[in-house]
Amino acid sequence: MKRLYALITAVTLVLTACSAGATPATTTTEAPSAEPSVTTTAADKTAVPEPILIGFAGDFSDIYSFYDSPVREGAELAVAEINAAGGVLGRPLEFVARDGRNNQDETMRATQELIDQGAAYLIGTSGDPFLAQASLACAAGIPISTGDGTAPTLVGDAGPCAFQTIMSDNLQGAVDAEYAWSQGYKTAYMLRSTEIPYTNDLPTYFAAAFEHAGGKILGEDVYRIDAGDYNVQVTAIAALDPAPDVIFTPMFIPDTPVFLRQLRAAGIEIPVLSTDGAVDASILEAGDAVEGLVATTHAWPADDNAMAKFYAKYKEATGADPESPVVAIG
Repeated sequence: MKRLYALITAVTLVLTACSAGATPATTTTEAPSAEPSVTTTAADKTAVPEPILIGFAGDFSDIYSFYDSPVREGAELAVAEINAAGGVLGRPLEFVARDGRNNQDETMRATQELIDQGAAYLIGTSGDPFLAQASLACAAGIPISTGDGTAPTLVGDAGPCAFQTIMSDNLQGAVDAEYAWSQGYKTAYMLRSTEIPYTNDLPTYFAAAFEHAGGKILGEDVYRIDAGDYNVQVTAIAALDPAPDVIFTPMFIPDTPVFLRQLRAAGIEIPVLSTDGAVDASILEAGDAVEGLVATTHAWPADDNAMAKFYAKYKEATGADPESPVVAIG
């Protein structure tokens, strides 16, 4: 099987974590006629500093586990590395992850529990409940990242405590369109799902940039996430006359391999452009049908770049390569 290529959208992020210094443990005794005195005990000198809690209420068992689980894995690796180097401001980091199961009530409950435990920083789920959990974080004055969330309006909608660590969808859609035009593709057909902003908005961003470059959108169709069968969409594509030069869809794992197999089984060899949601080792479940797929992602290991160094570090720690570049977000 030939190499599966990924376009590289370079986004460099420097995150600076600030935390107030810990107050030394003290015992106080009341003096009859003076201000309370402070006595330092032997235990104070040997006490382990209170850890800085990082919490992650993510989806580790439903459809967004393909993204939140790698983020959790990367966070665990980072915490271990930081603690081995002495922690932050002399304090160790503690990482606690709770499964919200892509359910808003469960995610809200898990997020509130982490806040009540004293979390100093939160990682948000990549799934639908993010805005709800961000409202809790912002109300408590705790910073929260969007996980693998990429909607360009996400941070503004979430509030002043939220921030993104990867590229936004308008950038990603534009890069896909730029690549399509650079390959000589003049016409495109799109598949979108209207169920969530990611799968609904990315085709809009792609179309705007592609048409601006001089390309033409021949049409589009709508699919359902996790439908398990995309033959209706494949049949519509097969009937197109003329056929498009390229198909663009932000369809993500686990749907992408199913769609590719059905597309190629119908004899359709049109190239497919997709996005970071399709960049996962499980895409290889499509077998030979993966040929002709190109996907954008936030980073890719190449030429000893920062991502390549991260992959090497990950392999040294775990004995295997990451199954997804999303691990680096953690």
